Amino acid sequence: MNSNHSLSRSYIICFAAYLFAVLVAGLALLAMKKSGYGGNVLAETFVADIAATLGIFLFSVIFKNSSLYDAYWSVVPPFIAYGWWRIFPGESLVGTLFLVAILFWAVRLTYNWMRGWTGLGHEDWRYKMLHDKNPSIYWLTNLGGIHLFPTVMVFLGLLPVYYAFYQPQELNSWLLYVGFAIAVIATIIELVADEQMRTFKRAAKPNEFIKTGLWRYSRHPNYFGEISFWFGLWVMMMAVAPDYWWSAIGFVAMTIMFLFASIPMMEEKNKKNKKGFEEYTNKVSVLIPLPSNLD
Repeated sequence: MNSNHSLSRSYIICFAAYLFAVLVAGLALLAMKKSGYGGNVLAETFVADIAATLGIFLFSVIFKNSSLYDAYWSVVPPFIAYGWWRIFPGESLVGTLFLVAILFWAVRLTYNWMRGWTGLGHEDWRYKMLHDKNPSIYWLTNLGGIHLFPTVMVFLGLLPVYYAFYQPQELNSWLLYVGFAIAVIATIIELVADEQMRTFKRAAKPNEFIKTGLWRYSRHPNYFGEISFWFGLWVMMMAVAPDYWWSAIGFVAMTIMFLFASIPMMEEKNKKNKKGFEEYTNKVSVLIPLPSNLD
């Protein structure tokens, strides 16, 4: 499934893929407006988002590497949020705090991806596993599960941002700052967890697993931070447009995704390959950091 490419050439291909995705998104918006279906900003954004994802998918198929999509999760949200803010300017404080929180999260996550990406010669082990399980329908798994599904999850997570800009009500300043603090602290938790994992891997022996730092209190502190970030955006929205409380569907859907898809997949692999991991799962919280029974 992987091709041999130098890192610099891989970055050029990746950059070209995302430029192509922007072009496809623009063409989709143009077609939507010409067909008479334009005018709804949320619908237009969703169509453009899906179209851009299909553009990345095409490159993933051509270069036989679905990890080309991985950066999409963090690269696109700041542009979507900024676009919405330009259309619905509203209260400058609200827009500024949302954009600062999202940009901090996006830069951190994208940088983390760049540090770990070794080029098109590497592909996420989960994608390889999905391919090997059902190679005949992998194209469908690739399109629906690896590309479109995460795009929809992130779009749902951004709904609070849209409604905070679209129809703001009376501002509740203290709740806005609480939500902003949650989002920023959540990003810091992700940063610390990923750095601890990176440091551990540099010195780890084969089949060892991390159980120190944040990983002593949660088996997946990075996922906890990710969910908390999206929750923080929803809390910020509640400070501005509480009528749209139902937009919590975003971080709730992500929580379900992590608990019932990402985490089980990761832990199944670790139980097979890492001695003592099953005992670790019995002593340490799966997601929310809690006191553990580790020696």
